[in-house]
Amino acid sequence: MKQFNFQEDVVSTEVVVTDGFGDGGVGIINGSNLVTASLSDAQKNYYYNLQFNSKDHFSVSYGHIGGSGSTNQSTTQEGETQAVYKQFFNILEPNRQNLKASSTSGFIINEATASDAYFISAERLQMKDRLNPGTWTLTLSGSSTAAVGYSIPLTDNSKTTDPAAAPFGERYDIMSGSSGAIIGTKKFGYFYPDAGILVLGADALSGSLPGTSGYIESGSDVIGDNGFAPDHRVSSAADNANKIATAMKLGSFTLRSEENQYIYDYFCRAKVNEFNYSENMTFWSGSQYKIRHEDMQNNPQVYITEVGLYDDNGNLMAIGRLSAALEKNFSSEAIVKVRLTY
Repeated sequence: MKQFNFQEDVVSTEVVVTDGFGDGGVGIINGSNLVTASLSDAQKNYYYNLQFNSKDHFSVSYGHIGGSGSTNQSTTQEGETQAVYKQFFNILEPNRQNLKASSTSGFIINEATASDAYFISAERLQMKDRLNPGTWTLTLSGSSTAAVGYSIPLTDNSKTTDPAAAPFGERYDIMSGSSGAIIGTKKFGYFYPDAGILVLGADALSGSLPGTSGYIESGSDVIGDNGFAPDHRVSSAADNANKIATAMKLGSFTLRSEENQYIYDYFCRAKVNEFNYSENMTFWSGSQYKIRHEDMQNNPQVYITEVGLYDDNGNLMAIGRLSAALEKNFSSEAIVKVRLTY
């Protein structure tokens, strides 16, 4: 074995690799290919899972700062929508005023507190390290009293605006547009690429896709008058999370994952006087370990077929096999580059 000189023999590189967010590297997920996963009645009160290729890709939910739209809400029992809102707020914006049951502090969208919001969370396995900003387009589709089949494209403003600081890293505004190209000045919410979460203000969405406040519950694919006007009734009939699920299934999502990869190139050098003998027993003869073939005693010829990397304790950590054997003797040197990617 030979010790590496890390200043001369090892080169490290960090690269950012992006891939389609969908299963198999698919970058554009048509809403018609999204399926609402089977959930219990208790889970549906909080969120829905959306699957692509039978795998969870998104979780969607609705939250209200005061608990409207819950199955029940009282002074002694917190409603589901309030629990959802508080959870996302305290995770994403804990540096702002802490949200208490009696507080009116929450997500500030278009310079006003958003009392309710829709949330889209990306599946961690699919997003890898983070979601790729400036490249995604979320098209939400539905109908309004003005135009059936109306839709709105959304993206982030990372190409034109520096990010704001958030506990999960960067935070960008969600605007109307596609692939980072912004249309207009209206903000629809926030995008947290490291957390894989989109926060969409209910008022901002309902202003563009109103629909009606009531909406058919899950279990039916009837489009009806889909939109984002929230159903604020404290009733099991309120099913606001299904609004965002349906709007996504009627639209599309162009989205890419992002991953930091660390590449280490190890240059394994065999100098003239190194690695000219083999430990294979067929190379030697007798108890004195003389070279078996007399014509190789003063000029041994060996062939390098693989390279092993060991840790400081002598444990084999990686092994690389050459595509063709590399001849080595006292009149030649060899360099084998081994690349490891994490």
